[in-house]
Amino acid sequence: MTIRTVLNEATAQLDAVSESARLDAQLLLGALLGRNRAALLAHPDEPVALEVTRRFRALVARRAAGEPVAYILGRAAFYGREFLVDRRVLIPRPETELLVERAIERLRPL
Repeated sequence: MTIRTVLNEATAQLDAVSESARLDAQLLLGALLGRNRAALLAHPDEPVALEVTRRFRALVARRAAGEPVAYILGRAAFYGREFLVDRRVLIPRPETELLVERAIERLRPL
């Protein structure tokens, strides 16, 4: 199978449960391959090893069951930094970054 094939398969599986199915699939495959999304898009016909495909399908199944990508990967970006996350913590939301920016603005004059 190729990068394109496994991503298409995963996207189809995730479409029913995620508004960002393609992005989710890219993030999961990228994590397994140690590549960013741009690298995946630049090399869609590159073969994916059978073991990687098997592991990828297991991650996709977790996402299809409703588990957030951040919990699957064990990390989440927040305010320009990456944090380790698991089920014991809330996943940082983009809206929270706005709150941090507003707090910094208010505290600067002090």
